[in-house]
Amino acid sequence: MKRTVLSEIMDEPAFDNNDTHLWMAVMDRAVRDLVALERYRQDPSVMEDPVFRYDYRTLKKWFHSSSMEPGSFNWICSLVNIDPKWALRRLEERLQVNLLPETARKARANSERMRAAARAA
Repeated sequence: MKRTVLSEIMDEPAFDNNDTHLWMAVMDRAVRDLVALERYRQDPSVMEDPVFRYDYRTLKKWFHSSSMEPGSFNWICSLVNIDPKWALRRLEERLQVNLLPETARKARANSERMRAAARAA
């Protein structure tokens, strides 16, 4: 079976079963769209396009929304038994994009600083 972008990023196989196949395809499409939008975001003329900016903001909001409604990022993660915070960190690392809300990013940075200080002491 062909590996999806998501399964390559997560280093886990995406199984083709009745329960999760559709939702993994939705997640894979979102990751592919994010990769494409991040690439185009580097072009200043593209950033002037209000439709592009809307699509970009909407997609990033989908990834870090706290919603558990069917079809949301968190809901899909729970369906396929993946921790959403872990998935966001993994996507950020592999794709080199900012997906976590600023507050979560600051909390993670503070936690890493505290661990480094504890190791140094």
